Amino acid sequence: MSEHDRYETYQAVPAGYNLLDAPQRELDLYGIPPRPDSSAEEQFFRFWKKLVSPPFRKIDPGLHILDNIFTTQPPNNLESSLNWSGAVVSPPWPKRITLAVAGWIVPKVSHPSTPALFTDKDEPKTLVWVGLDGHNGRLPRISLPQIGTFHTPDGLSKNQHYAWSSWWHHSPQSVSRIDNLEIRPGQEILAGLWVMISGDVSFFIKNQSTGDFCSFCKRPPPGDIEPLGSSAEWIVERPTEPSTNKLYPLADYRSVDFRYCMARAADKPLGPGPLMTLADNGRMIKMREAFADPYRTVYVSRAKERRDRDGSIGVTCTFHEPT
Repeated sequence: MSEHDRYETYQAVPAGYNLLDAPQRELDLYGIPPRPDSSAEEQFFRFWKKLVSPPFRKIDPGLHILDNIFTTQPPNNLESSLNWSGAVVSPPWPKRITLAVAGWIVPKVSHPSTPALFTDKDEPKTLVWVGLDGHNGRLPRISLPQIGTFHTPDGLSKNQHYAWSSWWHHSPQSVSRIDNLEIRPGQEILAGLWVMISGDVSFFIKNQSTGDFCSFCKRPPPGDIEPLGSSAEWIVERPTEPSTNKLYPLADYRSVDFRYCMARAADKPLGPGPLMTLADNGRMIKMREAFADPYRTVYVSRAKERRDRDGSIGVTCTFHEPT
């Protein structure tokens, strides 16, 4: 395991401990994101309260480095991409995004009706994640910490659904499967990450349906990278096959509703700052794909802003069969 692949876990939460009333110094020990202001940031507090309330059982993530399974990549164009679909927000200058959170339901996926072109393997895969930066991935110093869930149709893998994390950079990088967090279609996921004063990033993910929660901290990838925080993303992605650097086909994921799409914009890590939502210059990204007709481009995953009954703003990503 390389130096970059190492991670640090947080202390176990004592059984029955009331995290809602815990002081911030103890939340830090457990890897719990900072408590928002319940009156000034009502929507964020609603997410945070759900995250730390029962059912809640903190587990060790059991990160397992995946070799030659898949890698994630930044998009080649922000508004229309070959591999990303979802939404992105950027902070007002000179602030940086220091925290991003999200929630979604684990999708049940299947093979698309028509195989995609320009892929080496008919192994459809879909990633769902929340992350920071990466949209200017062609720039040499850009990186992308992300955490989410992986999905492939029945019969293609014994690990059809699992949680994972990565910190993409141009240098060799790895994807870590979170072995101890079992997930299944229909279950609710809460996830996020925030930038520490040290420059490390704290990741967390919870299966709200079972109550299992895990958190861990990763150091930046080797090399000279830009300070984090130029954007936050909520993305459905089709990953890349590592040996050929070609994209896998996108699995038919039907639809994914991202909830709690919120990000903190601050002057420094863990500092105060406004909470951003998709109402703040949020941009939608749609995924394109060329199918049987090489002269016709088909959009196979579209993103649409959604306003929920509680007043929050999310994004719905929808798979589209090629026609």
